[in-house]
Amino acid sequence: MERNARKFEEFNKLYRGETIGRLPMDIISFIEYRKDLYHLGEVEYAVKAGEVGVSKDGKKRFTKDGGVWNVANKAYVTAEDVLNIDLDHYPIEAVDEKMLSAMRQMFDEKAKDFYPVPWHYGTLLSRCEIEFGWEPLLECSALEPEAFSKILEHFARQSLAVIEGWAKTDGVELVIIHDDIASTRGVIWSPEWLRKYAFPWYEKMFAKVHEYGKKALYITDGNYKEVIDDILALDPDGLYCESTSISPEFVCDKGGPERFYLIKTDSRNIDIGTKEQIENECKMLRDLNHKYPKMWSYSGGGNINDENESYFKEMYEKYLRY
Repeated sequence: MERNARKFEEFNKLYRGETIGRLPMDIISFIEYRKDLYHLGEVEYAVKAGEVGVSKDGKKRFTKDGGVWNVANKAYVTAEDVLNIDLDHYPIEAVDEKMLSAMRQMFDEKAKDFYPVPWHYGTLLSRCEIEFGWEPLLECSALEPEAFSKILEHFARQSLAVIEGWAKTDGVELVIIHDDIASTRGVIWSPEWLRKYAFPWYEKMFAKVHEYGKKALYITDGNYKEVIDDILALDPDGLYCESTSISPEFVCDKGGPERFYLIKTDSRNIDIGTKEQIENECKMLRDLNHKYPKMWSYSGGGNINDENESYFKEMYEKYLRY
């Protein structure tokens, strides 16, 4: 099998906590199983900054700088609609040769250019958001939490099967478990609700990865300060930081040097910031990477400020190669 030897070597060094002389931004690339089911989907056509695109089925909106958003599923309007879901329509995945063969093929194809890292996006609450949309999801989880927990259990078991498949795939060392539970202002559900209904499933997901001797990195967007200690207690091997919402220094200091970190730079700096702000962020990331060597990063921003994006690349070469 053809592989990008340099990126595999650099990934393995970082995996062991060794320095590679730069903060990497181009070593890993995500692979996803059944992206049509477990992710929000792709932007269907190019839109200009400030415009909103509409998917062919009318259920999704997308922007140049904001990704894809689920806004309408006529089958789910109220909490009662959600509770009446036919879960037989969503069978639990089989961890069989068909699944494992598809995963090996994705890994091998991506390995030509990057180190492939499986990313399971629609694990639990994000899975529900994809199916139901935000308003029915939030209404049901608030008004009927015990009944809603049965739906969570079913989707969690779907995700556990996918996670097990990735953990069994040869070559995979790190599995990303994604579930958005926070916005810029804080967690969307109360910490008490998350501790009761969501976090026990996260613990099972991390444990499933560990069962096969692999590592698990947890991703949520937003500001999850209120529950970061709870998440760390579940034993993930790594954390994500969306720098627009939460401080990378805070996340790394909480997690410690033995964990992995995936850092998204502050989108505000590249979209609307000054050159000084961009340079200061690069200096901060340099200093942080010296303390926390198991770190990857990628550039935030919505591809709307070519000048700032170019300047970020210049500052990366100046400060983040050492």
